[in-house]
Amino acid sequence: MFIGGDSGYYLGGDSDLREGIAKMIQKLVIALGVLLLGVTAASAQSCQDVIDKRQTLMKHSAAEAKIASSMIKGETPFDLAKTKEIYATFATDAAAMPTLFPDCSKTGDHTTAAPAVWEKPDDFKAAIAKFTADIKAAQDSTKDLDGLKANFPTIGKDCGSCHQTFRVKPS
Repeated sequence: MFIGGDSGYYLGGDSDLREGIAKMIQKLVIALGVLLLGVTAASAQSCQDVIDKRQTLMKHSAAEAKIASSMIKGETPFDLAKTKEIYATFATDAAAMPTLFPDCSKTGDHTTAAPAVWEKPDDFKAAIAKFTADIKAAQDSTKDLDGLKANFPTIGKDCGSCHQTFRVKPS
């Protein structure tokens, strides 16, 4: 049985259909829960707390990126489990991004978010969407060091492009 039209999924018999639908509903419930939790958490925090959270998130992502780069350079042995963990960190961070730039956080202690975040919100959302899609693609296709070498530069370019447009260099 097919669901989702011509580009849908083949699910075999009725039990496969129920299982497939159950998995899709589970993913939808989780996504909605994360979204609601993020909105609630962001509204409950002070603006400085939000700035601190996004800076901590970025620093953690940078540390994870250094580990992946070290594997690519051969300085650290390739570890598929660690690679998956790095991608999961990036995916979690990407999901949190939209909640971490409320209007009140345009200025604050040591923020490096550029005005373009708020002046070009559609461009900012598009950059996050591209980052999210590229992470998903990397998660799906990285099975070994060659896969990491093939996928990680795209993620790095996403980070660099976003920082170029939506971040001011710290003074």
